[in-house]
Amino acid sequence: MKIVLLLSVILAGTLFVLSADAKQSQPKPYLEGTVVRVDKHQANERVPGENPSDAPLADPAVFSYDVAVHVNCGTYVGRYQSWYDYVPSVFKTNQKIQLRLTRSTMYVNVPNEKEVELNIVSKHIERSGPCDQLASR
Repeated sequence: MKIVLLLSVILAGTLFVLSADAKQSQPKPYLEGTVVRVDKHQANERVPGENPSDAPLADPAVFSYDVAVHVNCGTYVGRYQSWYDYVPSVFKTNQKIQLRLTRSTMYVNVPNEKEVELNIVSKHIERSGPCDQLASR
């Protein structure tokens, strides 16, 4: 009887942990954003005063673009990288896009393709105007 009770407790605990993991692993819903600009990323930019030999070598076979997207009260810049000199058509100025944000990654829903992952390289959150009203709710 004690063995059955012990197994029941272990099974219940396992199911609780698995259900909690399942809730946490569900992706966030998509947000709507607007593409502000798309710039070709220059990998050979140097910070003044730094030794150029300390910088990592750029991969000449990778094309990089910085895509700025305005979402809610912030502008996020994500880096799109491709082996080809190609940028998906959703990355056009003033284009509305569907995206998910995490702390360091932007996932953009591209129609008829798989989701595109961009590493966030910078973000600017507005602290005035209508954004103050949203934050106070």
